[in-house]
Amino acid sequence: MKASISAITLSILLMLPGCRKRVEYVYMDPPAPPRALADRLPGEWSASFVSYSAQIDLSSQGLPPVTIAGITENPNGSVRAEKEPRNMTFQLQFSASIDIGFGFPIPIPVNINSSGTYSVSADEKKITMTQSNGSNMEFKVLTNEFNVQVWRTTYPLQIPLLGSLPMDMIITVVKKTN
Repeated sequence: MKASISAITLSILLMLPGCRKRVEYVYMDPPAPPRALADRLPGEWSASFVSYSAQIDLSSQGLPPVTIAGITENPNGSVRAEKEPRNMTFQLQFSASIDIGFGFPIPIPVNINSSGTYSVSADEKKITMTQSNGSNMEFKVLTNEFNVQVWRTTYPLQIPLLGSLPMDMIITVVKKTN
């Protein structure tokens, strides 16, 4: 009896490989990656943080440079982007602080109000806004999430008596929910 069970088990084991399904593979070109930034950008965004830094060169007066740097939480700011046509409005207002060594900071108002058309680079690491006056404002994309974007830009800050000063900013914007 043991011999017949062994023979039956052996014949079942030998037939199993013949019963396997044949698997065929179909090779296709992979789909193009989604243009996530171009798809995520349209809508309303609120500024939540701004980190800024600039340096005033006073070497012509024989003085050391003065640094303007800080972080502003919840600045007054927004971004509005449309998918078609690709229009963008960028507004940002906050006070930057400058300490010239007297122990109390002097506020410098930063007021950016720009609008124009925008484009997204092919690698989705840069947004270029062509403003109504023809000048470009570029944003380097540091973070590209569904509801959070972090951008780096340099803005020509106008300071009375000093003229234009390039201010580096890292701006965090959060998508508004309806």
